[in-house]
Amino acid sequence: VFSISATGTVEPEELVDVGAQIAGQIISFGKDSSSKTIDYGSEVEAGTILAQIDDSLYAAEVAQYNAQLLQANASLQRAQADLEQLKAKYNLAANDWARAKKLRPTNAIAQSSYETYQSAFETAKANISVGEAAILQAQAAIAHDEASLKRAKRNLGYCTIKSPVKGIVIDRRVNIGQTVVSSLNAPSLFLIAKDLRKMQVWTAVNEADIGKIYPGQDVKFTVDAFPGEIF
Repeated sequence: VFSISATGTVEPEELVDVGAQIAGQIISFGKDSSSKTIDYGSEVEAGTILAQIDDSLYAAEVAQYNAQLLQANASLQRAQADLEQLKAKYNLAANDWARAKKLRPTNAIAQSSYETYQSAFETAKANISVGEAAILQAQAAIAHDEASLKRAKRNLGYCTIKSPVKGIVIDRRVNIGQTVVSSLNAPSLFLIAKDLRKMQVWTAVNEADIGKIYPGQDVKFTVDAFPGEIF
């Protein structure tokens, strides 16, 4: 009969690390199902608010992009109205130019007037393209501002840290007043165990002993919290 001893840690099988996607100061913690402040041992449901990050800057961004979007929409309406005016001027210039072409062979109008009508027609025609380009530019500005507003609203939503799963908080790594800094690796705020009835033992076994281990073996372990009990 062989016996192998090793030390390690007991951990839940499924752990969820809840982080922050934005930077800011923690201003409050949420409440669990019993209306107690979220802390170690709190039972939470999926969607439970764990913490709130100061959202004043992100709310200001949303207001700013809302204003920019309103301005961009107003610019589009103005560009559309300007285009209608340019079309009306083009139609008038086209009619004048058509009459001038008919009258010129009979010398009913002077050469200078003929050239004036021609120039007015060509200018009005070019202005139509300018007006259409202004509309495209205004539409592009609206699309840009809508994307910026969507991003700002998403960042504002990230200020509220919610639990992605049902479980128990086994580690709270932030305090009120602490500033979290977002980076490529999201800072860890809470550690949630999905089910404490399913645990696992992480331990290091010597290389010389690993060949004696196989599935289905009986395993016993003890923990410091219950020194007289064998699990």
